[in-house]
Amino acid sequence: MGVVARVDRKEALTFVTKLIARLEEKGLSVFLEPKLAERVKKIEAALPLEKMKTDLIITVGGDGTILRTCLLIPKPEPPVLAINMGVRGFLAEVTPKEGLDAVEQCLEGRFTLERCMKLAAFIGDTRLPDALNEVFITSHAPAKLLYTRIWKNGAAVTDCRADGMVVASQVGSTGYSLSAGGPVLDPEVDAFVLTPICPLSVFHPIVFPAKSTISIELLKPKRAVVVIDGQYKTRIKPRHPRITITKSEYESAFVRFGDNFYRRLKGRLLFSRGESL
Repeated sequence: MGVVARVDRKEALTFVTKLIARLEEKGLSVFLEPKLAERVKKIEAALPLEKMKTDLIITVGGDGTILRTCLLIPKPEPPVLAINMGVRGFLAEVTPKEGLDAVEQCLEGRFTLERCMKLAAFIGDTRLPDALNEVFITSHAPAKLLYTRIWKNGAAVTDCRADGMVVASQVGSTGYSLSAGGPVLDPEVDAFVLTPICPLSVFHPIVFPAKSTISIELLKPKRAVVVIDGQYKTRIKPRHPRITITKSEYESAFVRFGDNFYRRLKGRLLFSRGESL
């Protein structure tokens, strides 16, 4: 088992200590991120995320912790059991109070896996880390418009002037893209969505089939910043003023115990103030 957790919250560290004890009682090998291992005094269990080839990874934190984990762990990815200790925790499955029981259910095989599409992005011949949520492109200078041309499968679609562009997966459609006015994509819809950030003229989000190859070409300026899942950042430079995005061959998989997408959507995000169905 791999364990990833916030190290800035005492409650998370307390829960991780109990979790490690339970896993070791079961005779399981446990690996922890180095900073976490240091905080819970289990240095011998330290292992970087990039090397965690485990049967299951347990995250204790919010969506940011989950996104960072899915960005860095080896591909193909092991399943993730997400225990919510964040603000919204849309991707998480259980609360800390339910966490140890959830681990027992996993060990007994009483769960299902929700498999989520990821996005592969390329600048020239360089492949960036796959995105679970979104690929965000914006100007390298604050508050400066980005002039872009959108291509689908090698054919020009339209030009757009905006503060930035978000290309989001089904999972990411409930995040930054939604805040920018994009639609929520049902997980069964095999597609991703391109959403402009504060466009200068009317430009509505576009939903593309997942089999599409979408390119965003910089017309002006020829430099931009690319942010993947709010975790990884790089630059587009004049030598390769285009980023290409398509469906990745890899997926992220989350442990579920019978909850459904719309229950989480209602209870944590859209249609209520946090009440459950």
